[in-house]
Amino acid sequence: MATDHEIDRVLEVVSATLNDHDLDHLDPGRVQQLISAALRGEPALTVDDGGGLHDTQGVRIGAVRRTDSGEWIVDRQNDAAARADAPIPSRPHGRLRALMTRLKVPGS
Repeated sequence: MATDHEIDRVLEVVSATLNDHDLDHLDPGRVQQLISAALRGEPALTVDDGGGLHDTQGVRIGAVRRTDSGEWIVDRQNDAAARADAPIPSRPHGRLRALMTRLKVPGS
């Protein structure tokens, strides 16, 4: 399990890197590389497709999100918040994802 200091370091590294590189979408593979580098290769934290950060027991300890203005925010999970244990949705896989990418959204 990651210590509070390690978690804070990961949150700082991920936030700074995503904002410095001005990325327009979340790349979980790249975020996982940043996490691994910040933890010197220790697999103490992982990121899911929805931007949730999890410890080795699978407990969500933080989240990566992008504001409407384009800024990346990486926050610790507020354990006291209602539904704090709810999973962050992941991207659809397989046929469902293929169908969803073909959908036309009005106004886009």
